[in-house]
Amino acid sequence: FFSSRSTPLARRARFFAMAASSTDDSALMAAIQSRDAAVKPLLRSDPQSALRLSLTDPPYATKTAAVKEASFEVVGKALVAIKEADIEAAVSALSLDECDVLMKYLYRGFGMEGREKLYPALLKWHPVVLRRAGQASIVRAISEVQRGL
Repeated sequence: FFSSRSTPLARRARFFAMAASSTDDSALMAAIQSRDAAVKPLLRSDPQSALRLSLTDPPYATKTAAVKEASFEVVGKALVAIKEADIEAAVSALSLDECDVLMKYLYRGFGMEGREKLYPALLKWHPVVLRRAGQASIVRAISEVQRGL
């Protein structure tokens, strides 16, 4: 009575689930590209605003690495645009929630292969964000599996 083959209904449900996730990722990538376009002109004129804008709408709704990496790229551009002397002021201007999001991006950057050249910049940001948001920010960044970047 039960066969190892899936039923047409089950195949259709899997198809729509895959299509929905693909559409969601497409929408997320479009939003990230739009955010990137908005951030780029601010990188030279107002890098602190570029950072705040880059931290909006992190892609929590996806498990797709390419989407998360694209979002990190936008944040990474803003991080390197801010001079080392201005890091403290930039972090002070962020809300605690934005600091948590930034901490998640920092750890995402530390975990990305082939980005070793970016590590020194990330390491400059980490202690400043840690002072502002506290050690609990690290715990939230590492332990929030369902909202991971």
